[in-house]
Amino acid sequence: MSASNNQNNESLTMGISHVGLAVTDIDSSFAFFQALGYSKIGGVESYPSYFLSDGHVMLTLWQTDEGANSFDRRKNVGLHHLAIRVPSLEALQAAFEKVSAVEGVKVEFAPQELKGTPLHHAMVYEPAGNRIELTFHSA
Repeated sequence: MSASNNQNNESLTMGISHVGLAVTDIDSSFAFFQALGYSKIGGVESYPSYFLSDGHVMLTLWQTDEGANSFDRRKNVGLHHLAIRVPSLEALQAAFEKVSAVEGVKVEFAPQELKGTPLHHAMVYEPAGNRIELTFHSA
């Protein structure tokens, strides 16, 4: 739908409420997001989960059963990656360094410019294997 077509229709949504991630070790994944400044604001004991917030966005972490299958972004339909925005290049580097130090994190690439865009980004896998992009938009 083009932007001009949407001008005549009022949006029925207000943005993303939260993103829920299935994780293999809820405490290890929480340590990853805690390194970025997220705090636990709730959860559900009967289906082990943590609800997290950085004051801007809510994430939910859901404990998988033992032996859960890993997600392959090229072979499965689902979440390709979660992009988390930071306020500056310095914050991008600091966030990358903090999460890279969390046990179980795998680095896909360190902060770099995305050629032809005003974007700088880094890509890591949090301990459960979810692909997380850290982004800074310079324009």
